[in-house]
Amino acid sequence: MASAPAPADGLIVILPPAPGDPWRFRRVGDQGVGAEEFAAELPEHGSLTVLVPAAHAPVADKPLPAMPVAQALAAERLALAQGGLAAERHIAVGAANGRLLSSRVAAADMDRWLAALAQAGADPQAMVPAALVLPRQESALVLGALGGQLLARTPDAAFAAEEALVDALGEGLDQTALDDDALAERLAQVHAAPPLNLRQGIYAPRRVSVFRTANWLGLARMAAVAALLGLLLMLVWIVKLDLDSNAQEARVLELAQKRFPAATDLDTAERLLTAELARRGEGGASFAAPTAALLDAMRPVPAVKLRDLGYGADGTLRFTAAAPRAEDINAVLIALQDNGWKVTVPPALAPDPTGATVAAITVRTP
Repeated sequence: MASAPAPADGLIVILPPAPGDPWRFRRVGDQGVGAEEFAAELPEHGSLTVLVPAAHAPVADKPLPAMPVAQALAAERLALAQGGLAAERHIAVGAANGRLLSSRVAAADMDRWLAALAQAGADPQAMVPAALVLPRQESALVLGALGGQLLARTPDAAFAAEEALVDALGEGLDQTALDDDALAERLAQVHAAPPLNLRQGIYAPRRVSVFRTANWLGLARMAAVAALLGLLLMLVWIVKLDLDSNAQEARVLELAQKRFPAATDLDTAERLLTAELARRGEGGASFAAPTAALLDAMRPVPAVKLRDLGYGADGTLRFTAAAPRAEDINAVLIALQDNGWKVTVPPALAPDPTGATVAAITVRTP
């Protein structure tokens, strides 16, 4: 017999055929599979394999058909699901060593076993019919005992070794018994690689999902705290900048009031300063600034001529421009506006008696 693969540390639980009977288990470690033990509670363990009673989970053993394994399993499941009792039965299929294994178990039994395991704090990844612990041998009936249960396996089935079944299914086959060492070796193989796992379909173990494992409430709280801290930091900076701005404005107003005592706020101080600069002919509102801007805008358009030019005390430059075409005057106006000057023009440009286009225009600081 081939040696068993090294099993992972864990536990093999053997469920009793009758409810209420004690569970038996075997520890799995580096030294292999230990002897049977009884306990009111399951010991600490790693991976867990549960062997269900063979009397409740007989297994049919067939050769795999010449088709992909997934297709063969689906076809076998559909074939077993035919009949009126399909809703009351849990159907499990599997493939191992070129054989197609299938079992029909009462859904009530699956519910009862899983409920008892959950009450014991166990959630097994694999539940295997106990009779599959016996090896399959061509032309032989293999018998064995496990957890107080008599098991049997023929080339075509694995079941509880009831006398009637053994006589009917084992007719014409040589009988062989599995000793304890061989049984322990088979247990290790089944624990490492279950040939047929009943935990499939609606009874499959729940997959670990990031949406189940993540602490979303904690993450939401952290996000809310981070957003609140960001808002508080922003408010601190706004208050700081506002205080700095107020301090600068107060300083500017204080300096302006030394020259213009009538200034009560920055707007008043700005108007008084603009008027003073205009009186002196200085600053952006002086005659020189808008006139220089006008002459600079006219330089690329020699066709534009000035017919009159005037300057008001409010800082407004007034002039009349004439040109053969309206486009020439528009070019000057666009240049002034692009340089930041406030320009006003009549709604429409009209020609004078000489045929030239004439427009009365004003320019001032914005």
